[in-house]
Amino acid sequence: MTIEVFHSRRFFAGQIRDRGVAAFPLWWLVSIAPRDAAAQELISPGATDRASTPSWWLVGLVILLVSLLIWAVARYRLAASRRRELELTTLVDQRTREIRSLGSLTEKINLAVSLDDVLEHVWDSFRAVVPYNRIGFAEYDADDRIVRAVWARSDASDVKIDTGYSADIDSTSLGEILETGRPRIISDLESYLEDRPSSEVTRAVVDEGMRSSMTVPLKAMGRDVGFLFFSSQNPHAYTDEHTRLLERISGQLSLAIEKSRLYDSLLETTQRLEEANRQLERLAATDGLTELANRRVFDERLETEWRRCRRNRQPLSVLMIDIDHFKSFNDNHGHIAGDECLRLVAGSLRETFTRAADLVARYGGEEFGAILPETDDERAADLAEEVRRRIEELSNTLGTCASGITVSIGVATEVPGRERTAAALLHDADTSLYVAKREGRNLVRSSGAIHIPEGVLAPAD
Repeated sequence: MTIEVFHSRRFFAGQIRDRGVAAFPLWWLVSIAPRDAAAQELISPGATDRASTPSWWLVGLVILLVSLLIWAVARYRLAASRRRELELTTLVDQRTREIRSLGSLTEKINLAVSLDDVLEHVWDSFRAVVPYNRIGFAEYDADDRIVRAVWARSDASDVKIDTGYSADIDSTSLGEILETGRPRIISDLESYLEDRPSSEVTRAVVDEGMRSSMTVPLKAMGRDVGFLFFSSQNPHAYTDEHTRLLERISGQLSLAIEKSRLYDSLLETTQRLEEANRQLERLAATDGLTELANRRVFDERLETEWRRCRRNRQPLSVLMIDIDHFKSFNDNHGHIAGDECLRLVAGSLRETFTRAADLVARYGGEEFGAILPETDDERAADLAEEVRRRIEELSNTLGTCASGITVSIGVATEVPGRERTAAALLHDADTSLYVAKREGRNLVRSSGAIHIPEGVLAPAD
């Protein structure tokens, strides 16, 4: 019996020992105390009965204490695990909110087209992730190594650094930021300025009331795009957490800014091309000497107005105007004076025919033409006479350059119909012009009759 108890206690002690270091006192007591009792039994029979009772109370007490210790350690570890789980949950929630916020910001930024739109979105939306009272953007020209301010917004009433400011990057501390590729925080701008009194940019920002700043380098497709400057009126406003957030979004922000810059450049180029095309169209439609419409425009416009007046059953008048004895004028005064003569006549025509619908053109050589939509024969003859008189007065008042200048004018009016064409109306005006020349020049002659299609009343006088 004694041997069995001895061995069972040794087994129990071994089990406790295998539980780990936390159960060391129990293992020692259980393994040592029973072994002493067994030895005593072998040495002095009957002594075991007297000594066994207090040893088992001691073992029970130790077991209880160790159990309490194990329970306390387990409870502490469980509480620590729960605290860690709560911290991780809070961190995950924070990161999720950040990701959602950054995702929303980048989505808005990517929807913007022009550079101003992108930067306005940054100004309106970034307060959710970083504090600021001022934001500026400067583009970087890697070829010339120039930093140029192109956009700025500030809560300050007096903005000291606006668009147009530029500097050599080697004369600033921005080159170091390009080399590291990481945002830079200046927690106290006033102290920074004391150490670097020659920094004009820092002085200007401090004068705006800013006390801390964070500069974010922007790079897109392996190319340095520029810098985004966040400034706050509070010192120590920026932390490593802000740089971490902006580093996460800087790539997409850089791409958006580069895309908008390319769009602005493309838009500017397109506008220049459109203006160049308009200029070419004007040149193609304009007589270079007199700056009146040329014959091609005259012919196209005559067909257009013929169809419109036929549709609206309105009269259309055409004037053919020829400078009298122009060849003799050129021979007597030279081609330079002849060109000036043509410009003087063109100016008189512009001053006479002022309606938007009227068209005056240089038809060829010293001959001009005028198209007068919705103008009856009487009004057309009056305008022709006004032109003739104006030019005759120029001849009397301008001296040598206009000496002897007069014009002959032929007038034709018609309410367009299907039985005739615009070319027929032009022929009538040209015939009237030659009548004026045969009758002595410096005259106005009309075809004398209006061709009116059947069923259309003649225009009222």
